[in-house]
Order: sequence, then C-alpha cells, then structure tokens
Amino acid sequence: MAIPSVTCFLLIISISSTSQFTVNQYKHVSVAEGNSAILGCFVEGEEIWHLSVQWFKQLPGSPPTYILHHANDTTIHWGDTSLERYRPIRSNSSTHFLHIANVATNDSALYWCLMTKSPYLHIWGDGTQLSVYGGEDVQAPSVSIMTSLVSPTSSHPLYLACSVSGFYPPVIEVTWKLDGQSTPGIITSEHSLSEEDNSYALISILELPMHHRKNISSVSCEVRHDSSRTLITKDYLDCYGDQCKLPWKTL
Repeated sequence: MAIPSVTCFLLIISISSTSQFTVNQYKHVSVAEGNSAILGCFVEGEEIWHLSVQWFKQLPGSPPTYILHHANDTTIHWGDTSLERYRPIRSNSSTHFLHIANVATNDSALYWCLMTKSPYLHIWGDGTQLSVYGGEDVQAPSVSIMTSLVSPTSSHPLYLACSVSGFYPPVIEVTWKLDGQSTPGIITSEHSLSEEDNSYALISILELPMHHRKNISSVSCEVRHDSSRTLITKDYLDCYGDQCKLPWKTL
C-alpha cells in the first residue's frame, strides 16, 4: 500500500524540479534625490505573466518590510496605502520593474523581489542595493584599519579590522581584497546608529592565517558608499616591532 504514496511523492519532486526558474536583479542602482528609481527583476525559465511578484525593502540590521504584491491577474496589493510612490510594471515576458517616484535619502536600502508560481514554488531574487545621492543629510564615511600585533614568525593568525564610521544612509559595501581579489570579512559590529549625528558605524574583521601571510603581497579594505559618491581603499602595511601597540594599531 505504500508504493502509490512513494510514487506520488516522487512525481511531486519531479514536477517541482522541472518547474524551477531563476530570478536575478541589478546589484547596484544609484539615483539623485528627487528623481525616480527603477529596480528590475529578471526571470529565466518562465513567463512573467504566470508569476506573482512581491517586493520588499530591507535596511541593514533589520528584517525586510513588505512593499507590494503584483498578482498574476494584474491586481496590486500595497503593504501601506500611503506608499503611492511605488508602482509595479510588467514590461515584457521576462522582466518586472519596481518604479519609485521622487526618491529621498531614506529610500536607500536593499530591495528584494520574490516571484511565486504556486503555493509550493517561491524564488527570491539576489537583491538590489539602491543608493540615493545629493541629499543634504548624506554623510560620507571615515575608514581606518586596525591590526593585531603578530610577529613575522608567529603561527597565530593576524587579525585586521576595518572600521567604518560617520556615514548616512546606512547602505554601504565593505570588501577585503587579497592581491586585488575580493574576499569576505566577518562583520563583528553591525550597523549601529550614533545618537549624536544620526550616522552609522560598523567594523569588519579579516583573519589572515600564517600560510596566507606568506603567499600574499597586498591586503586592503575597500569601502563603497554610493550615496556620498565615495570609494575609499585602505591598504594594510606590515607593522611589527616597537611601532605596534597591543592589542590593536590603527593604520
């Protein structure tokens, strides 16, 4: 009696696997304050007309908030009726756009699209980072690198901290580069808000084991803050001996 159930289960898996499609988004979009932003969501392997599309907005360190739902029967449901600046657009068989009118600095955020074909098939996009520039409240970041004290012959890892502070809005990208190749760090201090000037700060940590220190010639921290049109690169220079102070030295 269990055979029909197993067959049905395998059939469901087979149908689901053949029904998969992919969803992609622009990685970065920068728009001047007061203009309109257009965020794209692109689907491969399915017609956009068969899909319902939802959009979400996420600030760093916070969960996503619901913006709207554009059903495949063309009806639109907004999360908040006051958000009339948001308009969904199906442009062709593979593209869905979110149009945001009259953007302000606080519209800077990470925007996600979610495409749904059935109650059992939901595919997320990979997120678009929207940065609004030109506002009077925009603040550019300050960047510094701190390093732990490790002797050249030590087998212990070397830790580098990239400290980024004083920026607004909080949408920012911090990337470590080893010999020019990007590598992720560990964000140990999430975006924290300063009560003094309404700016944000974070710290990203990079661990460099002994074998990495022997095989690389350059290490840098790159900070991209599109709202202030800022791209800052701080290079790490080996620091040993009397010039270094425990537990950290700022470079």
